[in-house]
Amino acid sequence: MRKTSEKWPIAIKAGSVTVKIYRTVNRGRPMFTASYHEAGGRRLRQFADLADARREAKVIAGQLSAGQGAALELTGKDRDVYLFAVSKLKPLQVPLNVAVEEFVAAKKIGVPLLAAAKFYHETHSAKLPEKTVSDVVAEFLVAKKADGRSVRYLQDCKARLERFSRDFRENLKDVRTKELDAWLRGLKLSPRTRNNFRTVICSLFSFARDNGYLVKGKPTEAESSTVAKQGDGEIEVFTPAEFALLLTAADEHLLPFLIFGGMAGLRSAEILRLKWENVNWAEGVIEIQGSVAKTGTRRLAPLVPAAAAWLKSYKGARGPVIGAIKLYERLEKLSESTGVAWKQNALRHSFCSYRMATLKDAPRVSYEVGNSVRIIQRHYDKVVTESQGKTWFSILPKTAANVIQMEAAA
Repeated sequence: MRKTSEKWPIAIKAGSVTVKIYRTVNRGRPMFTASYHEAGGRRLRQFADLADARREAKVIAGQLSAGQGAALELTGKDRDVYLFAVSKLKPLQVPLNVAVEEFVAAKKIGVPLLAAAKFYHETHSAKLPEKTVSDVVAEFLVAKKADGRSVRYLQDCKARLERFSRDFRENLKDVRTKELDAWLRGLKLSPRTRNNFRTVICSLFSFARDNGYLVKGKPTEAESSTVAKQGDGEIEVFTPAEFALLLTAADEHLLPFLIFGGMAGLRSAEILRLKWENVNWAEGVIEIQGSVAKTGTRRLAPLVPAAAAWLKSYKGARGPVIGAIKLYERLEKLSESTGVAWKQNALRHSFCSYRMATLKDAPRVSYEVGNSVRIIQRHYDKVVTESQGKTWFSILPKTAANVIQMEAAA
C-alpha cells in the first residue's frame, strides 16, 4: 500500500479518459473507490487495496478510451471472453449481438455452422458453365455411344431424355428437385415406368456433375427426387373376348403390335425395334436379336399358328414392324372405339399368363419372353385357367373357317 500522504484523489489517465481513485475510511478501515463516467452516468467501484484499485482503474481507463465501455460491467473470465469475441468480430464489422443471433438460429436447426458455411460457399461460389438441358442430353448420348452402350440402351435414353429436354428449356443447373417431382408425376405413368424415367435422368445429372456442369461432390437435384413406390400389384390381362375385339378393330399399323405383344410376349420396346426380316415364317419363330432385346441377350419367341394367321398378309413385308406412327395415340383411339379399357403392359402379361396355363413349363416360358423363371412363377403361374389359355391362342381372323365364337369366350 502506498503512503497515505499521497495526494487525493489519484488520477489515472488513458487518452482523454480519467479515472479517479478516492480514499475513504469505513469502520476504521481504509477503502479506495474508483470513479468514472460511462454511458452518461457516474460509476463507482470499491477496493480494499490501493494496488487493486490502481490496476483496475488503468484497465477501465484504457477500455473507455478504446470505446469498450460495455466490458466494464463484466469481471474476470467473462470480460476476457467478451473482449476476445469483440476483437474477432471487429474486422468483419459485425456487432456481437448480430453474430450471437445468427449462431443461435443455426444451432436451433441442428446444423454445424462452419460446415454449413463451407457447404454453402462450395455450392454457390462455383462458376458453372451455362449448359442447357438439351445441350447436356446431346453430349450424354454421344458419350454413351462412345462408351459402347447397346443400341437398345441408347434408344431408350434418347426417347426419355428428348421428352425431358422438350419440357425443360433451361440450364441444367437451374432444374430443381421440386420441378422434377412435379414433372415425373405429371407423366401419369406406372410406378415402374416412372422410375425408369427417373433413373435415366439421374444418369444425365451424374454425367453433368462428372463433367463440371454441376457442383462436384454434391448430390444432384435428380438424385433427391422421389422414387415411386413399386408394389408387386396385380397382373392385369385382357380376356380372350377383349383381345378379339381389339384385333378385329385394329388397322394394319396396329395389328402387328397387338399380335407380337399378346401372342408372342414381346415387350413394347422390342416390338418398336423389331424388323420383319426377323420373323421366320417357316420355322414359326421370331428372332429377338441382342440389339433388340431388353436384356441384350438373343432369344427366339414363338410364332404360334393363330399369330401367323393374323399376320399372313405381312409375309412379304420388309423393314420395321412398326412404322413412323403415333402408336400410343392410335392405341388410345382403339381403346375408345372398342370400349376395351387399355391396361398397362397387359399384352405381354396376357401372353405370359395364358402361355403358362397351356404349357405349364416355366423354364420354357422364361426363355420365350426373356425373363427369369422366378418371375414367371411368381407373377404368371395360375393367373388364368388352362381352358382360357387354349381359347386365347385359338383366336383367329374372321376370314378363317374355324373362327371361334367369341361370345362364348369370356
